[in-house]
Amino acid sequence: MRFRAAALLLFLPLPFATAAPPPDLPGEELTDRQVFQQKRNHGDMSAAAIEDAIARASRTERSWLEGAMETWNAPPLYMQQATDGTIIPYGKGGIFVPTYTETSSEPDIEVFDLRDSLVASGQPGRTFALEPGEYKVMLGSGSRQQRIVKNVKVDEGAAQPLIPDWSGLVIDVVDEQGVALKGEYELVRIDEFDPYGRGYGASVELGETVKAWILKPGVYKILGVGEGYNTLTNFVTVRLLSGEFTTFLLIQDPNDFRIRGGGTIHLTPTAKLASNWLFGINVGINAQFNTEIDHQTELTASTFTLGGLLDAWLLYRKKPVEWSTRLRLDESINLTDEYLENMVNNPDRLLMSSIFIWRILDWFGPYARMESNTRVFDSKIKRASESGFCFTDADYVFHENIGLAGLDTTQVYTIEPAFSPFIVELGAGMNFDLTTRRYFEAKTRLGFGCAYSRYDDRYRIIESGKVKYVSEDSLEQKLLVLNSVVLFPEERVNILEVGPQASLDAAVRIGSLGSAEGEVKLFAPVLPEQRLTKPDIEFSGTLSWRLHRSLNLDYTYRQSLKRPAELDEPVHTSTHGIWLRLHYSNR
Repeated sequence: MRFRAAALLLFLPLPFATAAPPPDLPGEELTDRQVFQQKRNHGDMSAAAIEDAIARASRTERSWLEGAMETWNAPPLYMQQATDGTIIPYGKGGIFVPTYTETSSEPDIEVFDLRDSLVASGQPGRTFALEPGEYKVMLGSGSRQQRIVKNVKVDEGAAQPLIPDWSGLVIDVVDEQGVALKGEYELVRIDEFDPYGRGYGASVELGETVKAWILKPGVYKILGVGEGYNTLTNFVTVRLLSGEFTTFLLIQDPNDFRIRGGGTIHLTPTAKLASNWLFGINVGINAQFNTEIDHQTELTASTFTLGGLLDAWLLYRKKPVEWSTRLRLDESINLTDEYLENMVNNPDRLLMSSIFIWRILDWFGPYARMESNTRVFDSKIKRASESGFCFTDADYVFHENIGLAGLDTTQVYTIEPAFSPFIVELGAGMNFDLTTRRYFEAKTRLGFGCAYSRYDDRYRIIESGKVKYVSEDSLEQKLLVLNSVVLFPEERVNILEVGPQASLDAAVRIGSLGSAEGEVKLFAPVLPEQRLTKPDIEFSGTLSWRLHRSLNLDYTYRQSLKRPAELDEPVHTSTHGIWLRLHYSNR
C-alpha cells in the first residue's frame, strides 16, 4: 500500500510538467566563432587559420532570413515593423505581414477566424489589429486552393510578425532593345503542372507598375501565350527560394509576344548618387569583320559591322514621389565592300523618356510623362533583287522614264532622311486601383495626352501587285517591276493629336474553375479633328476554364479600331483564338 502511494505521488506531477518549460541551463552558449577566438587567444591555431575559421563560422551562424531579406525591394522585416504606424487598441493584439516590394503590387492579405469568417484584409507591410485568439492568414497569388495559409496565434498587446517563408517574383517584360513592353505570358508550377494564370508587363510610360507574384517555393515555367504546359519551345524557367524575392527579365517579340529569352538579371542596375537619388549607365561596343572569297569566280565579298549602345538613367525615389529619366542610343553601322555609300544603319534609335509619379495613396496617384523617339542617320535599304529599285508616282502609276519613276540600280537606296520620323508624346493623368480582392481586381486610368509626329519626304515599299501601268500590254515593264523593289513616294506630313485618354482593366477569378480578364483603351482626340464620338478603341479579353486538373480551355478576343483624320479609311481588325490544352506527366 505504501508502495502504491509512493508511486502515485511520483507520477502525479506529470500532467502538469508541460505547463511551464524548465529553466534555462546556467552559463552562456558558446558559438563556433567564440571557440575559434579562444583558440586564437591561447595560441592553439595559426592566425591565418583562425581568421578563415571565424569567417566561415560567421557565414554559418547567419540566419537564412537575413540573406533572403537582401533580395527584397523593401526594407528588412524588423525595419518595416518598426516604421509601421498601426496603433493596436487596448485589449487587442496584431499580426504583422511583411512586404517584398514598396509599390503595393502584391496580392491582398486575408485573415480568417476559426469559423472561416473574414475578419481583416489589405496590403502586406502593415499590422492587422485583432482580438486575441487563433487565426488563419491567407496570402499569395492564384485561386483559393493555390494560396498560402499560415496559422497564427494572437496575444493581447503584442504584434506577432509573420516570418516569410514564401517566395516573391516580379517579371519585367521588355523587347529585344530593352524597352518596357506590356506583353503577356503564362505562369505554371512545373512539379505539379499547376497553372497560375496569365501575367502582363507594364506600360511604364503611363505610370503602371508590374504585378508581383507571391508563390510557394519551387520551379516555375514561364510560357508564351497559348503554349502547352509540356512545350519545349517558347518558354523559360525560374527557381524560387524560400523567403527570397526574385526579379526576372523576360524578353518578348512585340509583334507576337514570343519569348526570345529571359533570366534573373537586372536591366537597370543602379548606384547611389545622393540621398534618394540613383543613377546608372551601360555602354557597349562590338565590331565584326568578315571576308568571303569564291576562288572559282575570283569574287571577294567583305562586310564590316560596328555596333554601339549607350543607356543611361537617373532615378529619384522618396515616398510618395517617384521620378525617372532615361536616355538610350542604339546604333549599328553595316558596311559592305568598303564603300561608304553602301553603309546601312540598323538598328538606329535615339530614345528619351521621363515620368513623374506621385502615389498619394496606395491605390491612387497622378502621373506625368514625356517621351521622344527618332533616328540619327538616313534610313537605307539594300537591293534584294536583280533589277534594283523602281518607282511609282502618287497614283501608283509606273512611268519608266518620267520624273521620279524609272529604275535605280545602286546597291543601297535612301528611303528616309535622318531624324525622321521625329515623335514626341506628352501625357498626364490619374491611376486608380478600384479594388484588389483576390477574386476581383479592377483599375482605371484617366488622363489627357498629345502626340506630335513629323515625317519628312520619304519612300514606302509597296507590293508589285499595287502598281498601275500606262499600257496594260507592256509585259516588259511588268517583268521589270516584278524583279525590283517598288518604292512609293510620300510627302512631308506633320501629325498632331490631342485629347483625353482612358483605360479600364478588370479580372474575375472563380476559385480554381476559371477566370476572365479584359482591358479597354480609349483615345478621343479633340485636335486637329474632334472625335469624341469616334474614339480609337482597343479591347482584349481572355476567358479560361480549368475543365480538369490536366485539361484547360482558353478563349481570347482582340479588337482594334483606329480612325485618324490622315487615313482615308479606318483601321479595324479583330482576332479570335481557342486553345484546348491537355497536359500530363508521370513526375
